[in-house]
This record gives sequence, C-alpha cells and structure tokens, in this order.
Amino acid sequence: MLAAGPDTPFEPIHRAQVFAINAARKRVLLVTPYFVPSESAMMALTSAALRGVDTALVVPLRSDNLMVTLAARSYFDDLARAGVRVYEFPRMLHTKALLVDDATAILGSSNFDHRSFRLHFELSILFENPEVAESLARVLYGYLGDSTRFNPRNKPPLRS
Repeated sequence: MLAAGPDTPFEPIHRAQVFAINAARKRVLLVTPYFVPSESAMMALTSAALRGVDTALVVPLRSDNLMVTLAARSYFDDLARAGVRVYEFPRMLHTKALLVDDATAILGSSNFDHRSFRLHFELSILFENPEVAESLARVLYGYLGDSTRFNPRNKPPLRS
C-alpha cells in the first residue's frame, strides 16, 4: 500500500513508479488520464525504451482539461524519438495503472503528473504477482488495441 500527499515526505508513489520503470527488463505499459511527468519519470520512461524495453503509454485523445491535453502532448515527440510508443484512447480514460514486466503492477488513484505526485492525497497498491499482472495486462492491452498510435506528423485537433 502506497499512500502519498502533501504531508508525506519522499513522494512514495512517484518513487515506486520510477523505480519499477527503471527496473523493467521486458515491458512497461502506463495508462493515465493526466500525463505531466517529472524529469525523473520522463528519464525513466525514455531510458527504458532506449535500452530495448517495450515501452508504451496510453492517454486519452482529449482530456477533460484542455491544458492537461496540451501539457501531455508537449512530451510526445521526445517520448516517440526515444522509442516509447504513445497511444491516444478515443474517449476520456480514467484508469491509472502501471504494468512492468510479468509481475509488477501499480494501481490506484494517482495520475502520472506533478499534482498527484506532490499535492493530492493519493493511494496506490503495488502488486508483485504474476496473476494480477496478467489480469491487468488483458485490460490495458484492450485499451491499447482501441487506441490510435501517436504520429508526430499527424497531430489531431484539440477539439472535435
């Protein structure tokens, strides 16, 4: 159980996510509605991809907040250049989950952004369990299958 908030030192959810991504050997699949990563989280994701880990991010095509959509998209080119596959889900998606390799899963209320890492009271559960990871993988890969891969040359409109 990982609890974090403005009264919690050392950002335990943020640290657990960055640690898990840095430890990845085969795959990283991150699903989040709000993606505004810290420098260390961005470094972890791009480093995973650069060392050959299958690394994917799924975010909503359009968040319920235009500023968050713009902020998230500002990272996509760098992620794609490093080899992170970025996917945009056609509707608002509120799942917050990280799957690493075949046993590590982090699920909870925390978005992958500064506000959740530092300002909000959040709770996540870290599982080191292959059965949980496999169940989560089925759900997350379903989202990925329903999403469109980000193409830096074909950026979608911000409003429909």
